[in-house]
Amino acid sequence: MHVSCLQAHVPGTDGVDLLDLNEIPFDINEEPGILPPNYFTQLLDEAIDESPQPPVNTHAPVVNVEPAATNTYTCPFVAPTDTTSIAQDGNEDEASSQPNDPHVVMRYDTLEGAKEHYNPHVARKGFSVKVNSNRRSTTTGEKLKQQFTCNKFRKPRKDNGGAELQVDVGPIPDSVSEDEVYIENAELASVVADLAAQGRKEKEPNKRKRENIVHMFCKAQMVVKLIDGRWEVIHFVPEHNHPLVHKPSLTKYLRSHQGIPKEERDFVKNLHSTNLPAGKMMDIMSEFYGSELLVPYTTKAITNYCATLTREETKDGDLAQVVSYFVEHKEKDPDFYFRLKLDDEDRVENIFWVDGAARKAYAEAYHDCVSFDATYLTNKYCMPFAPFIGINKHGQSIMLGCGFVKQELATSYDWLFESFLIAMNGLAPDNIIMDQDGAMAVSIGRMFPSSVHRNCRWHIMQNAQLKCGPTLGRNPGLAEDFNECIDFSLSPEEFEAKWALFLAKWPVAVGANSYFSTLYANRAMWVPCYFKHRFFPFLQSTQRSEGFNAVIKRYVNPHKSILNFVKQYEKIQVHVLVKEGGNDFRTDCLELHPWSPFPIEEHAFKVYCRDIYLRFRNEFELIGRYNVLPFGGNFYKLEPNRGWCAKYGTRTYLVTANKEDGMYYCECSKMDRDGILCCHVLKIFTHLGVDEIPDRYILKRWTQGALSGYVPAAVAEQPDVMPPESQVQLRHANLNMGFTKLARIASRTDAATAIVNKRLRAAAT
Repeated sequence: MHVSCLQAHVPGTDGVDLLDLNEIPFDINEEPGILPPNYFTQLLDEAIDESPQPPVNTHAPVVNVEPAATNTYTCPFVAPTDTTSIAQDGNEDEASSQPNDPHVVMRYDTLEGAKEHYNPHVARKGFSVKVNSNRRSTTTGEKLKQQFTCNKFRKPRKDNGGAELQVDVGPIPDSVSEDEVYIENAELASVVADLAAQGRKEKEPNKRKRENIVHMFCKAQMVVKLIDGRWEVIHFVPEHNHPLVHKPSLTKYLRSHQGIPKEERDFVKNLHSTNLPAGKMMDIMSEFYGSELLVPYTTKAITNYCATLTREETKDGDLAQVVSYFVEHKEKDPDFYFRLKLDDEDRVENIFWVDGAARKAYAEAYHDCVSFDATYLTNKYCMPFAPFIGINKHGQSIMLGCGFVKQELATSYDWLFESFLIAMNGLAPDNIIMDQDGAMAVSIGRMFPSSVHRNCRWHIMQNAQLKCGPTLGRNPGLAEDFNECIDFSLSPEEFEAKWALFLAKWPVAVGANSYFSTLYANRAMWVPCYFKHRFFPFLQSTQRSEGFNAVIKRYVNPHKSILNFVKQYEKIQVHVLVKEGGNDFRTDCLELHPWSPFPIEEHAFKVYCRDIYLRFRNEFELIGRYNVLPFGGNFYKLEPNRGWCAKYGTRTYLVTANKEDGMYYCECSKMDRDGILCCHVLKIFTHLGVDEIPDRYILKRWTQGALSGYVPAAVAEQPDVMPPESQVQLRHANLNMGFTKLARIASRTDAATAIVNKRLRAAAT
């Protein structure tokens, strides 16, 4: 109902004068000061202040309205904010599908309640609202009056032809009483703000241009005043002089209806912590709402909120937050170790950290082979991420420490390897594999003199494919001969002989400018025959290099802070523990049908972890591809019966077997390299009737007892309880999806809509 003129009397106050709805209420002009207009937002943490990303909930709250008597009239509506029910006149079974619209003399318990009631009304009508001018007490500073206006309330801008605008604010009075301190006109402050903005644009020509609202000098507004401890609507103008947005899916673009509800902000925060991009987050929220058209905020709102989270995460400085996180983590894990190096200007140069579980695992079982690679990715400071990678009892890659180095120099790696040795109590790795980096190789030679280090064959072959791809493509058969020379040479002497034959057959590979010459010059650092007796398990496969690289990139965003890297490291460790727990369960609790009836396979199933047993079984399945030929004494030749065998080529292998002493050896040296027996020795076992693997050929690191304190999965006690906060978020997400489905059904008829609204109000109370 539109009321053009109303005089009301509230006990304890003077009467309110007649209001001319074509003008801004005179009370608003009697201000000691005027605030810059703020957009109306939902669930604001501060009452009036504008937020760069206001958290808004466009779902209209409902309010409880009850009659309140006065001396001269009956006030029809009083709207407290602490309840979600609506008092209905008449039958209780009748339900209204919309909350009551604002009215003159409607009252609210708080100013926040007035905002929360008015903003959904504005959203339904299709416009945006601003928190405009207000009036405060000159003695207590308490807010007494607040004006909410349409966001098009300013006068339209006029084209001044590019001339500089002048504002005449008039003479400043010598003295003004406290009761008469005010700003002459709210529009004057708006003009001053516009001029200031124009001045900033002239001074900053490169500043990003923003699209401006087309102002229409719209008079739509609501004014509330504090009367007897409650905020009462003293002036309300519902009419607009411009078209409104009538399409519900477009209201989220209006400024006062932007932002993310609190419950969904918590959920989005969890998604942000997993490094999901904003587009993926919007896809997830679209599933909850049923369609992206129904999501009451945009992808840009998610992006802005995530940027706010990132800023808050490092508001005290990235390094300070990292140190604080390390100290806090050490309180929970006393064996956690970290070390930092600062330059002369107290800027971080190098960082290293490792958790207590990794230190224990390294010391007890996993120091026999470590991979170190600083080529995965860098952070936003361009500091290479340098993880120490080990291999656990299931053959999984695990993190044994992480570091950042500012410069890829030998001295930087010296500091990093020294930190690793300190954390591991001086225990250097037996074998270490690294990428092709000269500074890294020099440092490893200095800091790990007793360790055998080699380059990653997989990376070298990848580079060879890139460098020699055109040559290989133009010369069919060259790649096969090259791989034969590299993979099936059993000694350095054999490799040299095969390489000479390779160059003689393929002159294109000869020459100082050929990449094959570079590969040959570095042969002692990567060709397998030079390391056939060293423990580098399962590194012939590309799975480890590709797999762990993918894990790191899935968890770590290179554009994030160091603190984000540190937190993601912890998530990777938890991910590894979860996967290891699953493998423990498979080993302890699940059965697997054997490939053969041989007792030796049954024995392997009992002693090895499940994934290692599967590797053993893959080898055991190859025994049928070889024939055993006695070669005199304890020697046997194994010849491929089909001319070729996967992983071993066409050659014949010599096996030494002494059943009485339990000594077996094959020239392929798979036992030394991978820690499990090869198919050639296993073939001899079946030939000689050996039913169990000798203890000396069962590496403890491949069994469930690799680490001390292991408890079988069947008897281990570990509570799997979701935190209460996560339970709330999960329930909210599930209910949201359920309500969306219910809304599709209920919205088909008014009766169904009324029933659902009634039940929702009952559930809310």
